[in-house]
Amino acid sequence: MTERKVSWLELFFDLIFVTAVASTTHLLLSIDNHPDKTAVYFGEYLLMVTPMFWAWVGQTMFFNRFGEKIKLPELYMLPQMFFLILMTASFDLTFSNTYYTFLIGYLGIRIITVIQYFVISRQLRGNPRRVAILLGSVFLLGVITTATSVFFDGSVRYLVMYLGIAIDIVLPLFLSKTLQKVPVDFPHLAERFGLFVIITFGESIVAITTILVGHTLDLYTIGYTLLGFLIISTLFISYFHSFEKIIDHHKKTHGQYLIYGHFFITLSIMLLAANLHLLFEGHLQKDILLFMLFGSVAVFFISKQLVFAAHKKVEVIFYFWKDILLLLLLAGFFFLNLYSDLPLFVSFVSIWICALLDLGLQYQTSKPIRV
Repeated sequence: MTERKVSWLELFFDLIFVTAVASTTHLLLSIDNHPDKTAVYFGEYLLMVTPMFWAWVGQTMFFNRFGEKIKLPELYMLPQMFFLILMTASFDLTFSNTYYTFLIGYLGIRIITVIQYFVISRQLRGNPRRVAILLGSVFLLGVITTATSVFFDGSVRYLVMYLGIAIDIVLPLFLSKTLQKVPVDFPHLAERFGLFVIITFGESIVAITTILVGHTLDLYTIGYTLLGFLIISTLFISYFHSFEKIIDHHKKTHGQYLIYGHFFITLSIMLLAANLHLLFEGHLQKDILLFMLFGSVAVFFISKQLVFAAHKKVEVIFYFWKDILLLLLLAGFFFLNLYSDLPLFVSFVSIWICALLDLGLQYQTSKPIRV
């Protein structure tokens, strides 16, 4: 059987999300100018990055299962790209100013995804047809619920809007047994998520590059940037070493562990990217900055391990007690840096030590078992 490759159209689709990821990260940096509203802005950031991620997932999952069967996929994906551009341009912490364009952008993407499911269902038979109709119906319910938010005002409007998005995200979790009957093309899906992770790591590189611009002769800034780069590079190697050596790329699965686990993986990388910049500026309270730094790395470790454990090769053995010890060490470093007057680079070195240990665990886990 010929291995399926990611198409040029899919890569072009991903390119639009490079801008979306950059925009959401830039949005989070606005917290630096409003330290008194950190919790509110962080909540609004999550409310924008979640539908952005889910819009990508929705089209990716459809294309993974049925993309080779649908005629002229460009007619569906290119309009989705425009709606994504509209939604991305509407990322604003003063959400009331851009609510309608954000809503139109999100609904446009999701409605086209729903149409694709119903169109392709007419060409299918048996379980594939049932799955296509089922997913199309679930996502249509979410779209209708989100669209009704226009009839409300104030906070109720946003509650209804995100209730529809929650329906989109949560209901498929209860359909696992049905979805398992039409398993995803796992190698293709894993590659798609791997590419999305590269996009988010790329945004981290952009974050540390902007710090260095105009300060290329300042040794402190160069050292700060170097430590940031070492952290990002080590986490990158850890993820993709496991991606290549630990994951069983021929696994039969509904793909949900990969989907939901990667939401937290990509979110943690985006938070790390923003935090590198915020730490350099140092306008926010120290406890908030350290919590975001160590918290994002902890979420990355946990979600990465759970995703790889769920899709590991049969011969690979995970020793979770080692992961727990690593998290305890990370927590210990967090409290050490929080309740002391150690300079900022110490917290970076602490994170890098934990990243190196995690990388060592991945290499150890992926070693062939000696008989």
